[in-house]
Amino acid sequence: MAPRRLPPGEPSCVIAVDRGLAYTLRLGLRPHVVVGDLDSVDAAMLERTRGQWPDLMIRRHDRHKAHSDLDLALSFAWGLDPAEIALASGGGGRLDHMMISVTMLARPRYAALPLTAYIGASVVQAATSDMNMRLSADDGNLLTLMAVGGTASLHTSGLRWNLTGATPLASAASLGLSNELTEPEAHVRVQSGTVLAMQTHGKPLP
Repeated sequence: MAPRRLPPGEPSCVIAVDRGLAYTLRLGLRPHVVVGDLDSVDAAMLERTRGQWPDLMIRRHDRHKAHSDLDLALSFAWGLDPAEIALASGGGGRLDHMMISVTMLARPRYAALPLTAYIGASVVQAATSDMNMRLSADDGNLLTLMAVGGTASLHTSGLRWNLTGATPLASAASLGLSNELTEPEAHVRVQSGTVLAMQTHGKPLP
């Protein structure tokens, strides 16, 4: 399964996460790096890909590693000091993997990155204290804001129900669920804490 949309522009470095190599090729992208324990990648496909691009970098990790393949891939990308990172995922598979993968984006080291995740039908961004997010309606008119790791203080604009510092957002609270952009662009300023912003296209809220 591929994400509903891909980020604009031509990527300078494509990192395939294990079996994500198959999706990378299906999307017509040229992989530069393959990261993971390679327990789910098709071995024949990997060899064909290496034959087509001999400079393909393979970052193989032990199966009994302490970190997920995505965590390893994001850490590798973080080390490249990129101007922008786009993560693309179909969003299917195991619920536990998906929950860890999405909330991982809110880890301080990753939340501080210029990272946008295109997961299934949704677009996800993270921000931590003193950071701002610009959310385009092109990425989805419905918005859920979720505090991760503790209570967050926000100031938003361009939403049907805007939040201010006077209304803190507790971790995993439903207060931030199913908001709606009322302008072409909304803004979220995180005063304290860490927040995930998840946008999805849907019918206008009643």
